[in-house]
Amino acid sequence: MLTEGRISINGRIVKELGTRIDPDQDQVSVDGRLVSERPPLVYWMLNKPDLCLTSRAREEGKSTIFDLPSLRQVKFLLYPVGRLDYRTEGLLLLSNDGELVHRLTHPSFKVPRTYQVIAHRRLTEEDEAKLRKGITLDDGQTQGVDLHFVQTVDMGQSRGACYMMTVREGRNRLVRRLFEHLDNKVIRLMRYSYGDLHLPESLKPGEYRQLTSQEILSLKQAVGLKDGILRSE
Repeated sequence: MLTEGRISINGRIVKELGTRIDPDQDQVSVDGRLVSERPPLVYWMLNKPDLCLTSRAREEGKSTIFDLPSLRQVKFLLYPVGRLDYRTEGLLLLSNDGELVHRLTHPSFKVPRTYQVIAHRRLTEEDEAKLRKGITLDDGQTQGVDLHFVQTVDMGQSRGACYMMTVREGRNRLVRRLFEHLDNKVIRLMRYSYGDLHLPESLKPGEYRQLTSQEILSLKQAVGLKDGILRSE
């Protein structure tokens, strides 16, 4: 389209490949028609339901978060902040702010994520200590986690254990793999918080709400951004 002379910037036809623009100031037209303004930046919190993929890619017989009625009609691309696997529920952030999404998911910022874990049985004190210190999985040494036993859980013919666990790295299926490494099984997994944001009880599975200005600012500050600008200090 460039080499054919179909694109103009501020009324001037441009044919040079790699031409750069300032999207906040320059007007770009294709075949004489002004390209629409980009959508406003949005920051949402979704209560991801169970049995749902966090992906646009489809697997046979499995729905994705983008099939949810609340997200199906969204006209612009939204990106999940990290992923929750098919059987993991709870707080999932969505945004089209690419820089913030990138920073929140980058391991160098170590943004804490807290999960409620229902396990098949309670861990021994020795195993709990191993998780707090860090253990070696097939993809390397893990960082230590914050682990708090909450209560025993009646599971019919057996009694499970409820934990609150905070991790600071985003490896695939990390919480489940940690328990599996200790010969325990996660029965139910729900993300309760991300950074300073907590999943409200009023937000039902499959529903989302917009983040408040203070919540957005809190996320940006956690990864070195303030009002969308990289801090110099």
